[in-house]
Amino acid sequence: MRKKMVAMALAGGALVALAGNAQGASAASQAPQTRYTQIWHGTHSAAGYWSTGDFVPHRSRWLATNFGCYGHDGAKIKAEIVRTRDRHVMNHSGYMYCNNGEQHRLDATVSTGTSYYMRLYVNGKKHSMYAKAYEVFR
Repeated sequence: MRKKMVAMALAGGALVALAGNAQGASAASQAPQTRYTQIWHGTHSAAGYWSTGDFVPHRSRWLATNFGCYGHDGAKIKAEIVRTRDRHVMNHSGYMYCNNGEQHRLDATVSTGTSYYMRLYVNGKKHSMYAKAYEVFR
């Protein structure tokens, strides 16, 4: 009799644990997804430095950028997100390898309605570069 009661208690505990996990999974699936809206993109021919055009986030305070360069000879690329009005660097990356167009990411918290641009530096042989800017909605 005692073995039956222990087995029933264990089974009941397992059901409670399963129900808790199901509720947790349900809540996680209902969590809002991060959304990215592209607000600017551009490319530049082979160069050692590129200052992109301005872009303005209108509805979000989070800015995400992707950048990279083409080539595979040991050259490295660095990016900075810069506020246009006073040339203040909002965030910067370290140098990363130009790995045949591999995307690198740089984020910053920004003010809506204010214009920003990116500075890209290539350390080594000149390479073609690209950059993209996104508003991030969480």
